[in-house]
Amino acid sequence: MAPSWWNYSKNIQADEHDLRFIRILLIEDDEDDYVLLHRLLAEVPAVHYEITWSRTYDAGLLELEKEIYDVCLLDYQLGSMNGLDILSKVQESAKTPPIIILTGQGDYLVDLKAMEYGAADYIVKDQMSGHMLERAIRYSIDRKKSRDSLQESEKQLKHLASALLRVQENERRILAAELHDDLGQLLMAIKFHIESVLVRMNPNEGDASSLRALIPNIQGAVERVRNMYTQLMPTVLDDLGILATLKWFCREFQKDHPDINVQPEFEVEEQDISVDLKLVIFRIVQEAFKNVADHSGAHRANVTLAGREGRLWLDVYDDGTGFDLPRAMSETCTTSGLGLMAMKRRAELSGGAFQIESAGGRGTFISVQWPLEEN
Repeated sequence: MAPSWWNYSKNIQADEHDLRFIRILLIEDDEDDYVLLHRLLAEVPAVHYEITWSRTYDAGLLELEKEIYDVCLLDYQLGSMNGLDILSKVQESAKTPPIIILTGQGDYLVDLKAMEYGAADYIVKDQMSGHMLERAIRYSIDRKKSRDSLQESEKQLKHLASALLRVQENERRILAAELHDDLGQLLMAIKFHIESVLVRMNPNEGDASSLRALIPNIQGAVERVRNMYTQLMPTVLDDLGILATLKWFCREFQKDHPDINVQPEFEVEEQDISVDLKLVIFRIVQEAFKNVADHSGAHRANVTLAGREGRLWLDVYDDGTGFDLPRAMSETCTTSGLGLMAMKRRAELSGGAFQIESAGGRGTFISVQWPLEEN
């Protein structure tokens, strides 16, 4: 038969596992308020609160930095400081606890300010009860878990989107190489072979004129293939850089769309642009000009790449018909909507801030900003 202390120990362990343990950091300079809060929380059933009490602003900030608490109860007034000062200092992370502001009197403006600074809730001390505290603590912890879970999901989606873009670019690179090395070379070989046969043939033979007629068609196919692999992966980008690539792209676009006047403007040095950004910039410009050609009806299009105020700015403007921006951005199943979302996604995944403005009859303006790397 087991000794009595054994059953008692097992019961204590079972009770501890049945309880919810919540670690609270209380930053409060009034001992009476600490005693009151301790008593109110002791009345809450089925929950065990472990309270660490810090009496000063500096001590509370040091405790918060330990990132071991489930929730923080923070007095709004701490001597010459206030709770908003601490909120402004706290660096939010997955381990940062939700912070509930406690105040001696209700103030709607303070309530709004606390929420703006990132407080999870706001409680007036005179209205506190055990139930109110338990509810505020429980809700703030649940919201924090939901927010952390959402942020983790967004982080995973961002990594997935970035990986998909890398796969897409790699597939484009492979396809471009195959077009250049296989199909392009094969067409050129056929063209040279026909030309060599024509040299040995009598020009007056009937078959000679038929073969001669094939030469322009084959040359046209060669040009089409060259244009395809260049659009897929411009070799000039690796060879000469983004500025030369954008100049080439604008010239080719102008040739294909003679009714649209294209004006490139560059106010940045090639060495100021990171290697990773160069392909991103080209893809955004490529997609923007595709929209100009397909949808805008524009007569003028400008692309500007400039470095100013410690940032790299890419601007693309056209004077076309414009469009309903909210509608286009929401209808992601359409070609134009997908193009806009693709540009935005590329910009954001590369650390840029994407902006677009458009309205009917007022053209479209796309702007992306990235921090310039210090050399």
